[in-house]
Amino acid sequence: MKRLLGIYFMLTACLSLPARGPVNLQNIRYYSYPEYTRVVLDLSADIKIAEKTLKGSSSGRLFFDLKNCRFAADYPFEKKNEIKIQAGNLQRIRIGKWNAQTIRVVFDFDKIGKYNRFYLTSPFRIVFDIYSQAEFVSHAQQAREQNLPVVEGSPSIARQLGLGVHRIVIDPGHGGKDPGTINRRLDLQEKNITLDIGKRLNAILNEHAEFEIILTRCRDEYVPLEERAAIANFNQGDIFVSIHTNSAPRQTARGVESYYLNITADPRAMEVAAQENAMSSKSMADMRTILNQILQNSKISESRILAQSIQRGMVANLKQKYDAVDDLGVKKAPFYVLLGAQMPSALIEVSFLSNLNEAKRLASPSYRQAVAAGLYLGIINFIQSLGK
Repeated sequence: MKRLLGIYFMLTACLSLPARGPVNLQNIRYYSYPEYTRVVLDLSADIKIAEKTLKGSSSGRLFFDLKNCRFAADYPFEKKNEIKIQAGNLQRIRIGKWNAQTIRVVFDFDKIGKYNRFYLTSPFRIVFDIYSQAEFVSHAQQAREQNLPVVEGSPSIARQLGLGVHRIVIDPGHGGKDPGTINRRLDLQEKNITLDIGKRLNAILNEHAEFEIILTRCRDEYVPLEERAAIANFNQGDIFVSIHTNSAPRQTARGVESYYLNITADPRAMEVAAQENAMSSKSMADMRTILNQILQNSKISESRILAQSIQRGMVANLKQKYDAVDDLGVKKAPFYVLLGAQMPSALIEVSFLSNLNEAKRLASPSYRQAVAAGLYLGIINFIQSLGK
């Protein structure tokens, strides 16, 4: 009898729970990489889908239904149910109400090829990576089979033609649920420091009207590593600079170091990359694609020069105002945040948050201003070098 009563109360408790309201479709975004197009659906809560392909078509059509879903009040495309893309095989996206409770999303292709789907949280997103070919050849695999060395690359057409820089993308590292390095003794989080430095750099650059500045985040929000370079590509940035603070098990470690994207055997560089890559959604299964993207990156040479220029500017400016500023040099490492960037890109570790003295400096607005000024000097020197 007690067992029956227990089951009864469990059932009535479940029945009395309010049903979850409909999920809102807030936006559909897309970014184009050389190898694939990324489509992101922003939703107010988690929702699962099952995509289906429409057979019997020479081109190809992929569609899926968002059940118990409606358009958000500020959804930008409700009156325009077609988004033309024309990137790779993907030609357009169509969105509409299938019935009162369901939104149907349709991808129209020239020909359906390889694609991946995965979910991201905080906020909830459904992500499709749609590749340009049904099957692509891994150049990284070819390099391993032929025992080819990793090359630094040659100057690009942009440098040879002396083309200038008009749009600069600043990436304040981490944000939202990803605090980055934390100094608990001083109650400092990397995400807040990098955002402040990024805004200061933005203000300095904005004094020069010839530049358009784009920040990957302007507030304390989570932006996945994979989307940051995509934002730069989508906005056709000419330079991409990702700002971070450093960390090391040895608390006496100090100094400034800069990185560009490439494969490395340096244990310290690999350690730093592992720390910064921790929030990536990529796994070992993506390794072939990652190596392929690195080996195909035509901006390696210019990215190295950009990193060198920023490193010199940072160190020179800080040494004018502070003592014990160590120049740790320029290194290469496989940072996810730089992966896929179609412009010269660099990741800057401005100081060690794990070092008490440097953490105290990072807590100071005047030091963060000096860091921003050093970044500015390095960027300007790089831009001026393009015309030489």
